[in-house]
Amino acid sequence: MKEPAGSTTEDAQSILRAAVADASETEIWPVSATTSNFVYQTSDGSIVRFPHNDWVSDGFFRERKLLNQLDGRLGVSIPQISHFNEGPVFMTYKAIEGMVASRDVVSTLNSECRERFGVSLGAFMARLHGEPIDQFDFLPRDYGEELLRQLRQNAAEIGKRDPEGRVGGLIVETLEAWDEVRNGNDNLVLLHQDLHGQNLICNPETGNLVGVLDFTLAWIGNPLWDFPEVYRCGADILEHTVAIYTEMSGRKINTEAVKIISRLQLLRSFDRAPLDSAREAQVLERIRAHP
Repeated sequence: MKEPAGSTTEDAQSILRAAVADASETEIWPVSATTSNFVYQTSDGSIVRFPHNDWVSDGFFRERKLLNQLDGRLGVSIPQISHFNEGPVFMTYKAIEGMVASRDVVSTLNSECRERFGVSLGAFMARLHGEPIDQFDFLPRDYGEELLRQLRQNAAEIGKRDPEGRVGGLIVETLEAWDEVRNGNDNLVLLHQDLHGQNLICNPETGNLVGVLDFTLAWIGNPLWDFPEVYRCGADILEHTVAIYTEMSGRKINTEAVKIISRLQLLRSFDRAPLDSAREAQVLERIRAHP
């Protein structure tokens, strides 16, 4: 099976140099390889992203359009694409100054910085969710419903992959809990849907959120779906985020529902992990430890 374009540093550098006129001598090095992107940094301070597959590639085209529409409207920096290549697909943009807000980084912040991080993240989310959704008819809708449908359909098979026999029952239990709390939270908003720390840039001295990356998975859906990654940063950060979000948007966020969605996302990740892989074991351990 042919490897995706840009999956190695050598391939990505060769493609970049051939496609971008002023990049003939640009050096690149890998920053991360996520489940959807191969990400590199260049010697001139740019970020280069290649999609893992055709599905993510389609998302790049939607992301390009979305970023153009959101520029200057969210209170933080977002990528400003300097080059978009349509074949093979990749994009480049200037790196946003600051520190990636990984869980390790956030865990080292003092209480004041953690509060500022939560407040600034909540303000960003309120602005994002406040965008009129009729201007984003090119984005998928209610992808969360598809995720839930697949979990229901695959529950028995997924359960067989857990040697302790807990996951199958946990899927049923979690889906039932979601059905109980979901009523009254069906208003649709623009979701980022990938707000983990690798996509958040903060000022390490103040804790303030200064940038948000990777809008490839954006879709229109229930606002609750954007909160699980915040919950995984810590209960205090979720509290600060929800407080300012509610103040700015007028929407009340059920934190118990957020925890349920967090568990559903982990269960779906387990379903998608390769059999007998380190990824499968890692996700299974996170599911077992999830409150």
